[in-house]
Amino acid sequence: MSIKIVSNNSLVKEKFDFVEFVDGDYLDVLKTTRDLIHKGSSLVTHPLPASIRMLFSSIRSIVIDDDKKFDENSTLVIEDSIEKYKLTMKNRNIDYKNVKDYEFVDLNLVENALEEYKAFCKM
Repeated sequence: MSIKIVSNNSLVKEKFDFVEFVDGDYLDVLKTTRDLIHKGSSLVTHPLPASIRMLFSSIRSIVIDDDKKFDENSTLVIEDSIEKYKLTMKNRNIDYKNVKDYEFVDLNLVENALEEYKAFCKM
C-alpha cells in the first residue's frame, strides 16, 4: 500500500509529505488523478465531493493508492467524474472568494479519509 494525495490545496501540501501537488484548479486535479490511474493507481476517495457547494470550489484533494496495478473501476469513476464536473460547471462560476475556507474543509476531509482508510486496512 502506497498512499498518495493528489491536491492543489496548500494546507495539504504543508501537512503531508506524500502529496502530488497540482498547480492548477479542480479540473487539473481531476486530470492529474486520471493520468495516475491510467498508470496503475487506484482511487481511495471519490473524486467528486458529497456536497454540491464543495464542487464550486477551486480546491480539491483526492487520495489514491499508488500500488501500480490496473483498477478498471477507478478508471471508470475518474473518467465519469471529469465529465460530470464539466457538465455541472458549464454554466456556473468557481467560487474563488472563499478559498481559505475551502482549503480548511478539504484538509479535514483528507485527514478523515486517511484515518478511515488506515483503520480499514488494519481489519
